[in-house]
Amino acid sequence: MDAEPGTNDAKLLGAPPPAKRTKKGKKKVQGLPRAADYLKVTPLQSNADILEEDGKPVQLSKLEKAQQVVLSEDGMSITSHKGYRMARATRGAYVGTWYFEVRMTHLGATGHCRLGWSTKKGELQAPVGYDEHSLAYRDLEGSKVHKALREDYGAPFAEGDVIGCFLHMPEGGRPMESGKEDVWRLKNRLVIAEQPEQEAKSLAGSVVAFTKNGEFQGVAFRDITEGTYYPAASLYTLPEQTEGATVTFNFGPDFAFPPPAVEGCLPARPVSELSVRTTEPKGSPPAEAAPPSQTANGTSNGTSSGAGRDTDAQLPEAMS
Repeated sequence: MDAEPGTNDAKLLGAPPPAKRTKKGKKKVQGLPRAADYLKVTPLQSNADILEEDGKPVQLSKLEKAQQVVLSEDGMSITSHKGYRMARATRGAYVGTWYFEVRMTHLGATGHCRLGWSTKKGELQAPVGYDEHSLAYRDLEGSKVHKALREDYGAPFAEGDVIGCFLHMPEGGRPMESGKEDVWRLKNRLVIAEQPEQEAKSLAGSVVAFTKNGEFQGVAFRDITEGTYYPAASLYTLPEQTEGATVTFNFGPDFAFPPPAVEGCLPARPVSELSVRTTEPKGSPPAEAAPPSQTANGTSNGTSSGAGRDTDAQLPEAMS
């Protein structure tokens, strides 16, 4: 007799074997598996998009953006309308010193921008800096923003300005996300073999800083939480503005202004040099959990905290 549907996948997908019935019709639970014997796997959003992004230079991600954000054909500009929404790049860094630029291409009469760095846990239906997973420089008043808390920082910026974004992550930090070694093929789908959740710690010596048209604005954040940080930007307009706001990224190596020299940090490298995944996904996930993987500086796993939502975020910090 053939096995019941799904039994072959039970261990792979983290489900216990099907219960058997006794003569009286009651379910008899077989010996329950140990939690350590199972591995959670999560389907990725688009096999084709993931493989395509992995094979290209750094650009803005089709997957790591709010659904309402429009990506340019070359993958270097985003346009958005109404409430704040975020987009991230295809590569991020958890170690090293990195730099990229963003030009305020068009903001219009009511447009605003917050930009900086975000992990994959940063809420996409919100501005950069809304939660603990992203850090931002804000056009209005030149504030810095983290955990939805605005603080005085640098000069305000506007349409036409070029903002430089600097990140320094010393050795010793962890990526805190699945990497290329955790991508597998399962029934013609790509899946992530998720690793056990780890508590992120503050990374001593880490620095986030910004420039405006080449002028250093000072260090915005120090000793940030370890993790893989991606270039990110978010845009906002009032409903009466018919056209969206647009910003254009430059990941290097040719910048409008040189990266700043920040005391205690190595010279910054262009984000364009972040590593690209070159290995093909494995054939099938392992039956048991593997130790956390250590990837190169750049990863791209296609997971997304806010993709697919279709309403404006009702957030206390969602206004300009």
